[in-house]
Amino acid sequence: MRSAPKIGILVGALVVIGVAVSVKRSAPPPQAAEPPPADEAKKPEAAVPIPEPTPPRPPVVDAWVPPTPHPAPKKAATAKPKLLDESELMEKLRKAQDTDEYLLSYDLAREGLRRFPDSPDAPEMAAMVVKSIARQGKPSEARAEAEEMVNKYPGTKWAREVERHTGAHPHVNQSPPK
Repeated sequence: MRSAPKIGILVGALVVIGVAVSVKRSAPPPQAAEPPPADEAKKPEAAVPIPEPTPPRPPVVDAWVPPTPHPAPKKAATAKPKLLDESELMEKLRKAQDTDEYLLSYDLAREGLRRFPDSPDAPEMAAMVVKSIARQGKPSEARAEAEEMVNKYPGTKWAREVERHTGAHPHVNQSPPK
């Protein structure tokens, strides 16, 4: 029976060796070695050949160039819209007022006053400016415009109509009696 303890020791040693081998295989690979201490870093190393200097590079210039805009496609020569003469403008203006196109009538009346300020139709155009503003729901702006209109065209049928609707009256310079 003397050999039984020897066999047990041998089997135990084989088991320990097998465990050690399997642990070694499953262990992560070793990390990179730590840098040497400062004392060892000061040791002179073998001479390393120094490469010849390369010629200097030319300075880098900002090579970005803004993109050039694409040329607009050529359009066929379009004729400018024909300016309406006064009678055409008044016809279009009256139609716009009748069809409740207040923004259009406002624009047309302003254009007519700008182009034909001394026209016999100027008081009507000014009255349509007032009406257009009032119909857009801007009563204070309409009243201010009405004040100007009745002072500029006093006594005209259009000024009287604006006075009736807005209460604006012309300011007459009155001199004190002598």
